[in-house]
Amino acid sequence: MDNINFDQTIPKLKLQLLKLHESDIAHIFETEDTQRLKIYNALGVKKFSEVFILLKTDIQKDFFSTLNTDQKKSLLRFLEADDIKTFIESYEIKDHLAIINLLSESTQAIIHQLLSYDVGSSGSVSSPHFISLDIDTSVKEATLYVTTKATEKEEVDVIFFHDENEKYVGAITLQDLIITRANQKLKNVVDDKYPFVYEEEHIEVAIKKIRDYDMNIIPVLNHEHILKGIITSDDALSMMEEIHLETIGKLVKIHDVETSDSPIKRSFVRLPWLLISGILNIVIASFLAIFQPTIEAHIVLILFQPMILSMAGNIGTQSISVTILRFHQKHIETKKHISREILIGLVNSLISGAIGLIAVYLFLWILPTEYVYINELALTVGISLALAMFISASFGVLIPIVLKRFGIDEKAASGPLISTINDFTALGAYFLVATIILMMI
Repeated sequence: MDNINFDQTIPKLKLQLLKLHESDIAHIFETEDTQRLKIYNALGVKKFSEVFILLKTDIQKDFFSTLNTDQKKSLLRFLEADDIKTFIESYEIKDHLAIINLLSESTQAIIHQLLSYDVGSSGSVSSPHFISLDIDTSVKEATLYVTTKATEKEEVDVIFFHDENEKYVGAITLQDLIITRANQKLKNVVDDKYPFVYEEEHIEVAIKKIRDYDMNIIPVLNHEHILKGIITSDDALSMMEEIHLETIGKLVKIHDVETSDSPIKRSFVRLPWLLISGILNIVIASFLAIFQPTIEAHIVLILFQPMILSMAGNIGTQSISVTILRFHQKHIETKKHISREILIGLVNSLISGAIGLIAVYLFLWILPTEYVYINELALTVGISLALAMFISASFGVLIPIVLKRFGIDEKAASGPLISTINDFTALGAYFLVATIILMMI
């Protein structure tokens, strides 16, 4: 892949490039910035369109700007509608129309439809390149259409059918169509229970159905049951990756920066809540100083402090992540969510506390030590672990809800806040319980 000779003639370069996968060509195109026009000319616009959709957005835009009007129109003509829509959305809204005007009238109508959907809806990511035939079509006619009339852009793995009113009836896979006898009626073999999603439903609904039903393609309907588009399993996988990356980015507050932003700008995006967390930890240290006599009398308490902190931190992170994810998915019933998560936190805390008690007892019993208050210390750790985890789980649910209620960015503040609160409550509960149990011996 790294041995491309750019000094050779265009025909020879084309032969060398065509031996590579599109993703490998895209990598070369991105790294060889001085040879991009030569790669474009060697591949030809049709083949280059397959590489273009794999390029990073900024490189797509930079190269597109170097093309003349006819070259831009030619490149867009070979792109699928959903890829064109994604490319257009990489620009500011004021620049959308200039690109749309380069498209044919039929494609413009499709793009306007895709852009009209709410962000994150199934309709917004659907592709209009599908085959939909009348349910009265014969098996022979359907097979002939797929083999002779289907365009390169149309997905043929699944063929959809509609009635005389254009309403969606069902679907059949290409494999099933091929093995169906010519004298059979399609309405008898078409799957009228083939799953679908409505165009305004969130993309995660489509992803879940594709996963649950092991589908290659899922149709997207409007409420008149007219087929408006499809979502493929490949598209669903890509969108699932984007959703997870976006969610993780929001959790750690990296969604407000671009890859081109300087380290200083990125630092100032993340810094404020980190500084607040640091200041609060100083306050925590001052508060915990009142337990100094307990720690000095039972120095063995330090051995189990990391376990208390990590377990409380883990359950708090779980609760806060689930809550923010529910906000992101926009289908959260606040009271029901709070009660369910707190109940889950209570059960997990009690079980973990019991296991922690047994583990600490066995550890101290097996470990050669002169410490005599094994039973009391094990009880202290078990109670503290359960208490700290339950409090952390509860705060993990409540913090993002409260912050969102007051208009504060719950994604930016929740992480540092839950970490600080975990430290305070976990250590406070641990040393308070230790003081009550151990100092009364």
